[in-house]
Amino acid sequence: MTDQAQDTQLGARPTELQGLDKWLTERLVTVVVGSEEKRWNVHEKLLISQSDFFKDHFAAGHDEMKLPDDDPKLFALFIRWLYGTAFLPVGGGARKFRFSQPDNKTTLGVYVLGGKFGIIGVRNAVVEVLYNYYGESSDNHKCPSMHDVLYIFENTEPAAHMRRFLVAHVLFYLFSKQRRNTPLPRDWAEVLTEHGDIGFSMIRMLAEWNWAMGHNAGRMSIKSRESFYEKMPIPVEVIKEEEDVEEIL
Repeated sequence: MTDQAQDTQLGARPTELQGLDKWLTERLVTVVVGSEEKRWNVHEKLLISQSDFFKDHFAAGHDEMKLPDDDPKLFALFIRWLYGTAFLPVGGGARKFRFSQPDNKTTLGVYVLGGKFGIIGVRNAVVEVLYNYYGESSDNHKCPSMHDVLYIFENTEPAAHMRRFLVAHVLFYLFSKQRRNTPLPRDWAEVLTEHGDIGFSMIRMLAEWNWAMGHNAGRMSIKSRESFYEKMPIPVEVIKEEEDVEEIL
């Protein structure tokens, strides 16, 4: 069997493998996660390319980093995403982060972990997963657990896009056809009576819809997934290159 045939059988294309040299060389560093001290040996260059959180630590000369308060299960999913970005399709860009079936608590945990590490890419990947899971229709809508909403409100900054994403889906469930003549989920009372900031976010979003008494609301859909993505920062090198061009011109 030729090498090319082997690549085809394994599902890897030669052009994809060539890009690995950019990330999967140099030294390995160790990340120790959780109270059980689960250990990962990670290619340093790949890890620090995504996060100043890791870059600052290993730039100081450390070979190991301990994260005793983090969940190894979530870190394992982060590592799966991280190495997925090293395999570039022929058309360019990174592979998308996928779960076979989203477990919201786990998925949202990866989103929060991405915030701690300062990695926008993995947070946008979680948005992609949940956007596909919940869908766009307001007619028969899945309802996020209000405890999941609370988890995000307790573990993200006020401007986090995931807050608006979950609040929008909660409201779409509230007005969906399938909920007619049924009581609100029990967890709504458990959470909203204790956490007025979530209730206020719901009211504020309703106000943005500009409905008026006596007018029937038209069928609505969730905004495009891009509306909930965080913008990737422009690398310093690119900014410098643009400045140099302006000076020359």
